[in-house]
Amino acid sequence: MRYLSTGLLVVLLLAGCQELQVERVTTGEPAVAFSTYKWGVAPLSGTTDASAQLVELDEEMRDMVAAALQQRGYRQVAQDQDADMVVDYQVAVVDEFFSGDTRDPSWDKQFDSNAPQGVVELPPLTDAPLVIMSVGIGRPGGAVIWGGRASELLTRPDSVELRQRLIANGVSELLRNLPPAYQ
Repeated sequence: MRYLSTGLLVVLLLAGCQELQVERVTTGEPAVAFSTYKWGVAPLSGTTDASAQLVELDEEMRDMVAAALQQRGYRQVAQDQDADMVVDYQVAVVDEFFSGDTRDPSWDKQFDSNAPQGVVELPPLTDAPLVIMSVGIGRPGGAVIWGGRASELLTRPDSVELRQRLIANGVSELLRNLPPAYQ
């Protein structure tokens, strides 16, 4: 019984160790001289079928992407033809996410060592929503040059501070390789 409870404790600890997962865009595009941008997507606040939670996340994501761009010297322009680059972003929440150990893909398959041979049991739901963010930056009408996708479990969905910190960290990681604006 002692081994079972220790094993269960290890499984629960591993399930709670969900760190920020980041996939950056990797292209063979040469460095470019951008200084202005336009948004490639409209904010969700102008749509009637988006949930209040998603509109709030969208506003937070847009504000954080804009702040990161401004910090690097980029300016948003009103006229589309004046923009050197287009910035697209998306944020989503997956409410039912299965936990697992992202460092060991075989972990999920071995979740229950007491299961009959050949039977694969899925780990339990985490009860923590998964926040998925993506950012893409490139030439108008061209391929994405910078950005990528990031995801992380939101362990306390009711904490605005934690959610904003999670989005800020994701945006920061996704735009880490974005060079300063060309002057």
